[in-house]
Amino acid sequence: MTAISLASGVVMVWIFGKFSKQNTIKQLREQIRGNLIGVRLFQNDIGVVLQLQRRIFSDTFSYMRYALVPMAVLLVPVMLIMTQLNLRFAARPLEPGESAVVKAYVRDAGLLDTAVSLEVSDGMTVETAAVRIPSAREVAWRVRVQTQGGHRIKVRVGDQEVETRLIAGVPWGAVPQRRTGRGPWDTLLYPGEPPIPNNHPVEAVEIVYPLLKLDVFGWSINWLVAFFVMSLAFGFAFKDVLGVEI
Repeated sequence: MTAISLASGVVMVWIFGKFSKQNTIKQLREQIRGNLIGVRLFQNDIGVVLQLQRRIFSDTFSYMRYALVPMAVLLVPVMLIMTQLNLRFAARPLEPGESAVVKAYVRDAGLLDTAVSLEVSDGMTVETAAVRIPSAREVAWRVRVQTQGGHRIKVRVGDQEVETRLIAGVPWGAVPQRRTGRGPWDTLLYPGEPPIPNNHPVEAVEIVYPLLKLDVFGWSINWLVAFFVMSLAFGFAFKDVLGVEI
């Protein structure tokens, strides 16, 4: 996470510099800094202070306007990085002996009245019967894994099936939580498995893994918080090296 945050922070600052009007941003920052100094110098003159504050707000909004384009450009690589981080840091593989809930979502709630079943590979057992939730177009089972490795799970609706993987007892790595057929956006958010064809009766298959804990100085934090804090810190640390005004 530290290495990825370092690389991401440096790349994001470089992109910001390439797609922003650096001279204008530098001028606005100097104007804001100078007006802030003026507020301290003339703090007893309310008229001057109000005028300076008006200029500060005006320059701040101008800065935000000039930063809008590079921030919009940054959304693309940041989104791609975050989806890959979510694949690797949001959940951990099961340990042998642990159980998890497998959920399948069908495109039509009426399909839940037909034969919907779950098949698992050797080294796994299905512990519960199917629990159907028509309002959510969902059916769920609890499974338990006995051996490590990548296990195959098949959800069968009628004569059609969709397959996904359950990861157990392996070192840290990619843990696909959902195989989806809900469109390009959901496929982007949940990489790691090929999309389900849009004509398939199953819309998505999800495995509820345990959360992966990241410990920082004894504190357990979410990967998203760790990534943003560290990437921003590294970005600001290297902005002068890259000659970028932020």
